[in-house]
Amino acid sequence: MKKEILLITMLLLTGVFIISGCNVDRKQKEKEKQATTDTINMLMAKMTSFADHLNADSLLYYLSDDTSAMFITAGMCYPKNDFGSVVKKLYRELKEQNMQVIHSNVIVPTSGTGIWTGSMKSKFITGNDKTGAIFLCETWVWQRGTSGWKAIHFHESVLHLPGAEERSLVENALGLLAKEISGKIVSPGDMPEILTSFLQKYPPVYGATLAFAPTMTDEKKHVAAPYIYRSGSDFKQVDLPEAYDYTISEWYKEPVSRKSPWWSNPYYDNGGGGIVMVTYSIPLYTKEGNLTGVLTSDLELRQK
Repeated sequence: MKKEILLITMLLLTGVFIISGCNVDRKQKEKEKQATTDTINMLMAKMTSFADHLNADSLLYYLSDDTSAMFITAGMCYPKNDFGSVVKKLYRELKEQNMQVIHSNVIVPTSGTGIWTGSMKSKFITGNDKTGAIFLCETWVWQRGTSGWKAIHFHESVLHLPGAEERSLVENALGLLAKEISGKIVSPGDMPEILTSFLQKYPPVYGATLAFAPTMTDEKKHVAAPYIYRSGSDFKQVDLPEAYDYTISEWYKEPVSRKSPWWSNPYYDNGGGGIVMVTYSIPLYTKEGNLTGVLTSDLELRQK
């Protein structure tokens, strides 16, 4: 009996040591993963700063010289030297550039590898004083070698954001419609005709809606947002509440929170127009100051 008790005790102690060892190993791996994540974020902060200062040489220093490393931009794949020529040519054509990271994430498959994915805005001034803005989606693959961390892969897609003239047209047009609606009591049933007329008057606008503020009746939530958009030479209607909860979308919650007009970041409108777009939104209020809803106007974005 004593031998059985001793054996059980030894087995229990062995199990405790194994579990403890696993916990230590897991904590160590998490610590290493966090250290790699911090390093990748630091490196990307440097890349963003180099782009802000149009410093191509410093940026290229962190790219791998390995012949298998490839860098993709504007639909073309380049080795390091050719990619360097592309970057230098681009920077020579600019006077200023300001990069703003909108969203980013780091994946760490191993302690010596990190993958950064993110989206950012770039506002720039060209050599002939023209202003512009683009939306970038980028992937960087970093690897630690004998000479430190180097980027072994880069992939960038670019969307050109609306220019000042196009933005002004949309802002003025939607502003006029907002004034017209603000003086009336409108229902969801009124909006398809109003919005269709608006789109007919302003061909650059892809789609529009008045997303009504939610109301409660007998503890039941009511939402309505008839969305009218172009389909060839015709117009179609989608009821957004059937597609998704629009109240959590940036184009709705930001202007409501700020109580002022708002341009959204680019997004794919799944369930609405089914395209990549940016949205200009104006919150509407009653005379008593209660939120009526958010009036929007969409512009389609295409990759150039």
